[in-house]
Amino acid sequence: MIIAIDIGGTKMRIGYSEIGDHLKDYIDIPTPINQRVVVSTISETIKKLVGSSTEIDAIGIAAPGPINKDRGTIISPRTIPWRNLRIVQGLKKIYNCPVVLEHDATAGGIAEARIGAGKDHSVVLYITLSTGIGNSIIVNGSPLPSKHNPEGGWQLIGTDPSEDRFSLQANGKAIEQRFGKKPSEIHDHHTWQIIAQDLALGIYNMITIIQPDCVVLGGGVSVNYKRFIKPLKRQLAELSPVYPLPKITKARYADTAPAIGAILLAIEKIR
Repeated sequence: MIIAIDIGGTKMRIGYSEIGDHLKDYIDIPTPINQRVVVSTISETIKKLVGSSTEIDAIGIAAPGPINKDRGTIISPRTIPWRNLRIVQGLKKIYNCPVVLEHDATAGGIAEARIGAGKDHSVVLYITLSTGIGNSIIVNGSPLPSKHNPEGGWQLIGTDPSEDRFSLQANGKAIEQRFGKKPSEIHDHHTWQIIAQDLALGIYNMITIIQPDCVVLGGGVSVNYKRFIKPLKRQLAELSPVYPLPKITKARYADTAPAIGAILLAIEKIR
């Protein structure tokens, strides 16, 4: 049995899989603020999910950056007050099995590029639109080699580094603060046009630099894909791209891609 842990800014999803391409079941819990209880909270939730006698073959963790994969450490996520959480070591002590840690956007991109909406494309730009905005670049099913994960959400779209970050202007929290509603509660077409305009500049920059074959949009905001995709494509076209825009599509695993990617990576550890 493979355990998947998807850590988000507000909630943590803990699930399991027996065949590797989907979560058979999962439990969502609030993300602990106190990092001292993170490992024990995860362990207690796993026990509720699969029982205490089930053998765990491997664990995959998708976590917000920055992370140190070599040390198995979540360094300092921007949406959670943790510092240098040694999560891999803590879980290995309990379960005595392989534990793999990956950036959540990279894990999501791996899932979508290998078995999801980007499966038939060589170069996939995966963008997660959620509490924050993140991205990964997947080439032939594997992340583009680099020392750190890409941080497309942290790009500057203005001159003030404290305010003009793409994620700060267009993530799920920014949408809720600006319009007084969660994205799922917004049904007005004009409002989605404004949201699409906010999204377009950052996505345009990533497309222009990366030149992917396919752009896959995941995360909680992407659940509203049909409400914003047409105005988003219009906004992108109005920015006069150098080359034709690539295919832009909704993630197959819109709300579970990081967990699915964590499962795929965990399976690699036991093969």
